[in-house]
Amino acid sequence: MKRFILCFLIFMSTSSLLWADAITFEATVNSPRVSLDEVIQLTLTFTGVNRDLDPVSLPVLDGFSAKYLGPSTSVSIINGDYHSEKSFIYNLFPNKVGKFQIPPISATIDGHTYTTTPIDIEVFSSSAQAAQVSGSDATDQNQGPSAESIKDNILVVASIDKTDVYLNERIPLTIKLLVNGVPVRDIQYPQFDKTNLVVDDFEKPQQNAQVVNGVRYDTVEFKTDIYPNHLGDLTLGPVQIQGNVLYKTAQSNPFNQESSPLGGDIFNSFFDSYATRPVTINSQPIQLHVSALPDDNRPNDFSGAIGQFDFQASVSPLQLKAGDPLTLKMDIKGSGNFKDLKMPVFQDPGFKTYSPQIKNVGDEKTAEEVIIPTSAGVKEVPALHFSYFDTSIKDYKTITQGPFAIQVTAPSADQEFKAVGFSNVGVEPSAMPANQFSFGKLFDNSFQFLKKLCRSIWFWVSVGLILAAGILFFLWRRFQDRLENDPAFARRLKAVKEARQALSLAKEHISAGRSKDFYALLSKVLRDYLANKWHQSSAALSVAEILKHLKTAKLDEAHIAQIKTLLEQADLVCFAGAARDASQMQSDLALTESLINHLQQHLK
Repeated sequence: MKRFILCFLIFMSTSSLLWADAITFEATVNSPRVSLDEVIQLTLTFTGVNRDLDPVSLPVLDGFSAKYLGPSTSVSIINGDYHSEKSFIYNLFPNKVGKFQIPPISATIDGHTYTTTPIDIEVFSSSAQAAQVSGSDATDQNQGPSAESIKDNILVVASIDKTDVYLNERIPLTIKLLVNGVPVRDIQYPQFDKTNLVVDDFEKPQQNAQVVNGVRYDTVEFKTDIYPNHLGDLTLGPVQIQGNVLYKTAQSNPFNQESSPLGGDIFNSFFDSYATRPVTINSQPIQLHVSALPDDNRPNDFSGAIGQFDFQASVSPLQLKAGDPLTLKMDIKGSGNFKDLKMPVFQDPGFKTYSPQIKNVGDEKTAEEVIIPTSAGVKEVPALHFSYFDTSIKDYKTITQGPFAIQVTAPSADQEFKAVGFSNVGVEPSAMPANQFSFGKLFDNSFQFLKKLCRSIWFWVSVGLILAAGILFFLWRRFQDRLENDPAFARRLKAVKEARQALSLAKEHISAGRSKDFYALLSKVLRDYLANKWHQSSAALSVAEILKHLKTAKLDEAHIAQIKTLLEQADLVCFAGAARDASQMQSDLALTESLINHLQQHLK
């Protein structure tokens, strides 16, 4: 028993280590530029620490006075991965104008010392100067911020592993949208000039966070692969991402603010509303140099495969008779251009061959082919060769599989087809030998049995049940095939189920008073439901696009207005801090459920 308890404790402690993140310690600020009358917020964040920590003592900061605000803790489990963060937040008050640096800050945990990277800060005498340097000066409140005014808060970064590449080589392309302190919505997929390029579809975007020059950005990461198909110098980008920025705008004051003894500011803030303005952010272009594959050492059977691959082949069965089929299987896995990859072609005069069945799923391509030895003299399936250009060593490689020894035997004499003749035609049946088989008698007995069987009602009931089961199985099989092969049908079918499952979490947010989480969930449920119905990406569905599709689907104006109001209300709560109480959230939840039920009946 003691041994069992000891093993259990060791397992639990090991499991906690496996689940925990590696400990990291970083410092971030909300802005690298500030005026004397503004405050910088410094956040010190520990990741992967699963116990209480004391606030970090700051070193002497030249040019700043510091005040500790308090701690912040977040814990999440995503796809089984445990992630924890503990942060300590400080306000830094500038004391003088100039360029300063927050020095490296150290903290010791369990005997290990962790140190942050330094952060450069510039302090200006006025907000106008700080805004002018950062490019955020003079934006019309009713027009919203321009791309120039928020260029330090929204960035697009495109990156590839290398810039010297080969013709038709697969090049992973990563595009990141970095956002700091700006409410952005309706983010579109990246766009760029695809001249002289073949481009794969983008993978599902991934959301994360990243620290750049001491500033924490929320990131949206897009990944795809590109294939240059033109020799020489090639410019990739600039990559362009479009979206909508949510900003505050003031409506006119109906109480004549100028004559008010209380002043106009009180009424202006009360009548503030929010609007969106489209913004386009561009990355820096990337220069590529595309070279042709070398002619030296090029194998004769090279067919254009570029990358790093593994090739396997097999044959079965290894013992068979002449004229019997055997199966040749080939499999290629790896990283590279599968678009131009051709499977090895099997040809040999000793075999009859048929067209192979080729499948390409992700980074794997398979071929399955039936081949038939034509005589017992065949002793082996010849070797198969696959040649490719390995970009890591910049040379060609050839992988050989086989030959495969097989044992082919001739068919026995009793298996050969023989024509049967008729003899003793004039002999009476009674004169035939007693042990001779009688086809006539067998036929007569079978006919009598079937005649008797057909008179039974249970026979016909059984036939009916078997026929009904066959029809049901056929319909079920067609339904399953359509689910597998028609993604649009599968998404339409699961749309309402996923929406109702997601909405079941909404009541928890209402009970806990988490209005921001609640309205983020409502917005996501509606967008995901409509994206599934229309077989589109939810990230690409702006409010304008949703309303356009609903009008095309001839949904009545009342329900379109309700959907528009609900999505805009969700944006105000999530991005502008608008307040909603529990009764309003309960009402909006009921409205969302009602809208989904109505859409389910209207959108087919």
